[in-house]
Amino acid sequence: MCRLAFGGDSRFEVSPIELERGNRSYTVETLRELKKLYPGDELYFIIGSDMLETLNRWYLWEEIISLAFICAASREKGYQPELSQFTPEQREKIIFLELEPLEVSSTAVRAKAACGGSEMLDPKVAEYIMQNGLYDDGLGNFRQILAERLDEKRIYHSECVSECAAVLAEKYGADAEKARIAGLLHDVTKNAGKAEQLELTARAGEALSSVDRANPKVWHQISGAAFLKLKGIVSDEEILGAVRWHTTGKAGMSLLEKIVYTADFISADRDYPDVGVVRRLADISLEHAILYTSRYTVEKLISKDLPIHPATVDCYNDMLLHFMKQKGH
Repeated sequence: MCRLAFGGDSRFEVSPIELERGNRSYTVETLRELKKLYPGDELYFIIGSDMLETLNRWYLWEEIISLAFICAASREKGYQPELSQFTPEQREKIIFLELEPLEVSSTAVRAKAACGGSEMLDPKVAEYIMQNGLYDDGLGNFRQILAERLDEKRIYHSECVSECAAVLAEKYGADAEKARIAGLLHDVTKNAGKAEQLELTARAGEALSSVDRANPKVWHQISGAAFLKLKGIVSDEEILGAVRWHTTGKAGMSLLEKIVYTADFISADRDYPDVGVVRRLADISLEHAILYTSRYTVEKLISKDLPIHPATVDCYNDMLLHFMKQKGH
């Protein structure tokens, strides 16, 4: 696909050296090989500026900086990475590329490609993906259900959450397949009318509280889980629980519930002001991200004089107590 995308541009060369290595490939090894191939040239290694904050956790990172200039390209507007982990000499090898950030990610491109979208891809690459059935993860039946119930924007969001949930599941030791399914289906009734949502909720034996009724935006998490169970689409209680609590959160969430809740906040399509902060917190721990987002939600609702769902308050308190316990309080 790289050759298809860049083959007609003489400024680029697609190198297979990492694939030909045949095992786990480290950046430092690639730079060593390139240095041997081009001994008289300076090497410039381009990364997203957000990756600078974790560069000192890469394998033999100090040698990476000695082998190449690090060119940090902005991934989002106004982002300033922390550089205190580098020595003055190392900072001289770091170059910031001043450019207008294109706020897109490989996650977003794959999610769009899975829906048949190709506007973000070179036409030759899009055709190759379609011809070879790439990124087909066996969830076509679920996608058909979404195609019948959701608008294009909501389907795209669901794909992004699914991809993000799978990544978080692999990072934190949950079932990636369940995470992918729960993320894909979490908004299955988001576009449903109020009458249908109330009917599904009643059929599932769920009683809406006065706070629920005052905030229809949370209905879809209840009606969504009900729809999936009543229609026989999903019987796995873990997946149903992740759908059921993905909006409000709650105290005592399971690992999968935490993952889908967090993925809904940080999926590739999200662009609210604090999303960069939440993504970095999710890389530290799910609990850090959930504490921040539950507080964010509470403060936002207070600022708009809207009722706060008790489950969200419980979620916030649960995370706060979690960290207080860690500190010995």
